[in-house]
Amino acid sequence: MEGLPSRLLADSAGLGWRTVDASSYADPPAAEAFRTGPDRRLLLVLVTAGRYRIESRHGNTWRGAAYRAGSVGATAPGNESVLRWRSGGAAPMRSVHLRLDPSTVERPVFPDALTVHDEFVTAGAWAMARALDGSAPALYADSVARALVAHLALRPPPEAGAATATLGRHEVARIDEYMRAHLSGDVSIDELAAVANVSKFHFIRVFAATTGLTPYRYLRRMRLRTGAELLRTTGLDVARVAGECGYRSAGQFAAAFRKEYGMTPSAMRRADRAIPGT
Repeated sequence: MEGLPSRLLADSAGLGWRTVDASSYADPPAAEAFRTGPDRRLLLVLVTAGRYRIESRHGNTWRGAAYRAGSVGATAPGNESVLRWRSGGAAPMRSVHLRLDPSTVERPVFPDALTVHDEFVTAGAWAMARALDGSAPALYADSVARALVAHLALRPPPEAGAATATLGRHEVARIDEYMRAHLSGDVSIDELAAVANVSKFHFIRVFAATTGLTPYRYLRRMRLRTGAELLRTTGLDVARVAGECGYRSAGQFAAAFRKEYGMTPSAMRRADRAIPGT
């Protein structure tokens, strides 16, 4: 699956801009499914000419939006998307891509959406498109870029009662499978977010909204349940069971196990063996 199929028209390389990279593209009238690589920066895409129907894949389903001049889409830092589109008219299709440095604000939570309905963002994106076209100085471009990042990161959260994004059952199944396959090692949020095809900045929130547990607590529960099963069904010593479940020492495993089950691993094994028929 190849990357962006568009033809580069111009970019900001050599202009001295520090907090944003801008590129303008001529987009083909149709694009089959392609993958965008993850980037540490926030990506905004402004449609400057043409109309088309764009779709993003989430698990086994596709979600779409109608794009026209002035439409803006956002990809959060660290996210990877699978996209496709079809033209909705004969006019040439053009777009400007803005890659913004997210480090200018603290603890950001950026949008990740096919369409961003925000007049400030639209106006700022158009300003950046004109800045690229006119080779604007760095002071201007960086000022607009910082304002865009701050605005997106610090927007108020959705109103109470608004729908909360969740993961589909296929995404949860993939995460569960990945955790089980890597139970004895380290598992990072970046890895889990990539498995779910969700921005790492959004992953913890949507995972908790779906499962009722943070990824850490979900993985911890899986490790301890696996440990309990190994204690019941194998003759592995406690230290080996601890290692199989991702704990660095038998003591660390025993402390977590006792907190979860109210007894030590050895006590559970003895109690299980004392039950007739086990």
